[in-house]
Amino acid sequence: MKTIEKLTFPQIENEYLENILKELAGKCNIVQMFFTREQSSGFSKLIINIENSIDAKKYQQSKWVKKVREHLQIDVLFIFSSKIRHHYSLGDPFKAFYCRDSAVIYQNNNFENSAFKTVEWQKFKKRFNEFENNFHHDHELHKWQIKNLISEGSSNSVFTSYCRLIEYDLHWLEELYTGNKSDSADLNERINNLIQYLPVIQKYFVKTVKGGYYLIDLFEQAKEASSEEEAMYRNEMFQAVENAEESLYSLIGDRFNEFKKLIKKGYTQTQEVLCDAEPKDQVLETAVRTILDSVNAEQIYLYNQAVNHSKTTYYLLIISEGLGNEKLKSIINTIKSRTDNNYSFVLISHSRCWIQNNLYEYQNFFEKIIKEDFLIYSSNVHHPDFHWESPHRPYHGDIDFFYKWTEQSFRQFSMIANNADANYCGLTTIFSLFFMSFCRTFIFAKMYYMPNYLPSQILWELCTYADPDMIKHNYLMEQFWTGFFPFLDKNRAVFNWSSRLSLEEIDQMSEIAEKLMNELRVTVVEGGLVKNNKIDLVR
Repeated sequence: MKTIEKLTFPQIENEYLENILKELAGKCNIVQMFFTREQSSGFSKLIINIENSIDAKKYQQSKWVKKVREHLQIDVLFIFSSKIRHHYSLGDPFKAFYCRDSAVIYQNNNFENSAFKTVEWQKFKKRFNEFENNFHHDHELHKWQIKNLISEGSSNSVFTSYCRLIEYDLHWLEELYTGNKSDSADLNERINNLIQYLPVIQKYFVKTVKGGYYLIDLFEQAKEASSEEEAMYRNEMFQAVENAEESLYSLIGDRFNEFKKLIKKGYTQTQEVLCDAEPKDQVLETAVRTILDSVNAEQIYLYNQAVNHSKTTYYLLIISEGLGNEKLKSIINTIKSRTDNNYSFVLISHSRCWIQNNLYEYQNFFEKIIKEDFLIYSSNVHHPDFHWESPHRPYHGDIDFFYKWTEQSFRQFSMIANNADANYCGLTTIFSLFFMSFCRTFIFAKMYYMPNYLPSQILWELCTYADPDMIKHNYLMEQFWTGFFPFLDKNRAVFNWSSRLSLEEIDQMSEIAEKLMNELRVTVVEGGLVKNNKIDLVR
């Protein structure tokens, strides 16, 4: 063995850590050190075989261990000798691979009897298979229990049982990727820690506004409901939870397969190349680039592309935080300035958390447009998939309220437009607000989606997306005495003076209002979405 003064660790490639290891070798009962450098984005492993468990726990808490992990991407794991042998005898592939003979960078000959050595694959294979089979066996017992609870309709118990199963999965992922478990940490913290080793886990859990995870919140709600002897009815989320759990289960199986290859053949470097989906045409490329210049978008979906009178309209969903209506309007204007007038852009935007929290009402809309085929940009390949409700029961919550409000706006407009005194004060504002109310209610009735207070043209183009037959009314807007949509947006505010309108202009507004209100009546009333509420549409 080299003297402590002459000890070198060229594999470490860091003077700070080398000096620490020299000091440890001089004052502690270090048996061996194993080092495996991770060439890709993962953490390298420095495993220190120490003589007793008390020293292992003591040095594992050292501040430099955390510092090395954060700054050098090296996991330092102190394990006492008997624990390594015991785990290896059970077939633990983590110890078998990271504590292999070729990974030894230091060995203390004074503890030769405590030195750990691996055996060839053929001798270890049976232990490995038993170790993996034990995991699958216990996992199946968990799943069997959950299936029984689902058949019994025990919603609270299903969620709490899934919580235990996901804890079980996380325990195994921790053991297989870090060589240790963190049972004392909550599930949110454990998921965040594992994401550093397995970024793909981000795809399985949608984050909440507070930084936790949507499904973990469901588990907590189920626990609280059970403690208060209340029932929690979220059966439509069983499938979403099952999908997340099965994804974790699949990762564990992948890790076992990876270890099998690594132990048999040695470490092989793999490098995952992440690419953004490329827009299909130059105009769309300009639109995406303009959006990304303005916001930190997570994903962009092109969910529709319509051509009308040689004018192409692109319908884009932007998943991003804090993108309000004014910012959307600004982005649209910038895109138009960078392209010619043959193109139109319908942008809607919501945060991932907002969409998840509103799926109970809007899933029918989002599930149709958030598809892999429609994805044209993603900032990260590991953005989480949504936890879709299954089964999802679409319903038009509060549509009777929205319809009534639109109807009242129409009546108010008609009364002022037809008054004998020719006092049209506020008429343009009421007409503009009626149009906005009509569009939002019509879109909700057709697509189970209530858009924000978007610019009038965007709302109208969403109407024509919801029902292409609505394009038949475009001629009325084209014949309007002034720019129709700018007129509407300008008049969404209340003015304190009488509107100077000619009878011809009032007739144009009235004709549009009557035709649109009739479309809404057919869709909502005759469509059976609300009780029959007759409206006189004749002036």
